[in-house]
Amino acid sequence: MRHIAQTLALAAFMLCTAAAADDYGLPSIGQPADNVLSPAQEKQIGQRVVSQLLERGLIEEDPEIKEYISRIGWRLATRTDRPPTDFNFYLIDDTGINAFALPGGYIGVNAGLILEADNESQLAGVLAHEIAHVTQRHIARQIEATQGLTWITAAAALLAIIAGGGNPAVIQAAVALGAANIGQQQINFTRSHELEADRLGIRTLAKANYDPNGMAGFFEHLEKRTRLYGNRPPQILLTHPISTTRISEAESRARNYKDVEIREFDDFALMRARTRVLSTNQPSEIVRFYEQQLSNQKNNPALEYGHALALVRVGRVAPAIEILRKLDELPTDHPHYALALADARAVSGDVDGALTTLSRIEAKFPTYRPLNLAYAQALIDNGQAGNARAYLLKRTELLNRDDQVHRLLALAADQLGRPAEAYYRQAEYYHLRGEYPAAVHQLQSALQIPDISSQDKSRVIAALSRYRKECEAQYTERDCRESVERVIGRR
Repeated sequence: MRHIAQTLALAAFMLCTAAAADDYGLPSIGQPADNVLSPAQEKQIGQRVVSQLLERGLIEEDPEIKEYISRIGWRLATRTDRPPTDFNFYLIDDTGINAFALPGGYIGVNAGLILEADNESQLAGVLAHEIAHVTQRHIARQIEATQGLTWITAAAALLAIIAGGGNPAVIQAAVALGAANIGQQQINFTRSHELEADRLGIRTLAKANYDPNGMAGFFEHLEKRTRLYGNRPPQILLTHPISTTRISEAESRARNYKDVEIREFDDFALMRARTRVLSTNQPSEIVRFYEQQLSNQKNNPALEYGHALALVRVGRVAPAIEILRKLDELPTDHPHYALALADARAVSGDVDGALTTLSRIEAKFPTYRPLNLAYAQALIDNGQAGNARAYLLKRTELLNRDDQVHRLLALAADQLGRPAEAYYRQAEYYHLRGEYPAAVHQLQSALQIPDISSQDKSRVIAALSRYRKECEAQYTERDCRESVERVIGRR
């Protein structure tokens, strides 16, 4: 972060581009970009930035919204040359309208962008655009074209520009500084990246059976609203400038896919309502918002769902439960109403009722991650830690990639009186989040248990060795050691 002015400027032009050129063929995306940034280094950059965003609380970790965004993103990714498992999608707890792609397949979507989209195809259009930035390795190619920029500096730059995303002055200053220090050839290079992402994104939309006009529709929607923003346009217009030429080009490309059978998921309106409630700092105002909306639109399940969630946030749980109970009786192909009802019942202190609600639908949605997590939590809350542990350990597809599963396993182990296992699982939780010092500290604490079994001790020592090596690969041996000491000091 020491060279913040320079790195902010360069990062701004990694993420900020403008519009309009002819359609060219796809470029080679191997060498020479690999000379300055290998795929492994791209992954390291992305992991490092995401771990910092998580540590700062800038990522909204609600399981249902994360699963919804990921479901769209993975559906799009299956239509590219990269497997869906190469991508991770996150909701950024920011009501500004923006999205970004990090090296290594880490894609962030601001809460404000979901609230601004009119339909799922528009949201998918933005995700498809960001996915294209990843598949074409645009940041690696940008670094290769920018002499003197190392991948470590790039990581610091990306973190700085994203962390400053809520302050338009920071971004505008970075862009202005970049304009003064980066030549026109470099600017043209980034413009071509943006056009390439548009072109590939629209093609991916069509292949995934989304409306290929989704991207152009969102561009046009924002362009019409720019006059409302005055001198403070939304962040996405700073990082993805829009012109009438760019909109017309996107519309023209979309016309090449006239026969697409559009298939959207049926819960966009529900997840937008959920995002609205979770992203507000003034839940009482959201209650009034939904009351006003419902006075004009009767029998709107998405509005009623949002209203109930907002009521829970302000402590009016009883009327929320009544709303959600009625919604849960509707015939649906999703578990959102039941999950919200179970959560409201748990908040009210009715943990038995919460578990009963979840037990009723668990068999119908056995692979839905948010339900898996909620069901395990309900078992723990009901004193059934052994059942929760057994239930989660059967979810082998989640054990290697889901931090929340390990957090719950740590809770279950603690309730069962297994401290070494609790420390180990909590360490794995931090490890999967890229918080290596905290993970190492958990394992060191496990080794201090007087009667730790030889089996637990062997597992902890093996994990400790592995985590230290991964930490040193991300940073340095000294940095890792000092970071662990700081974690111990905070505790």
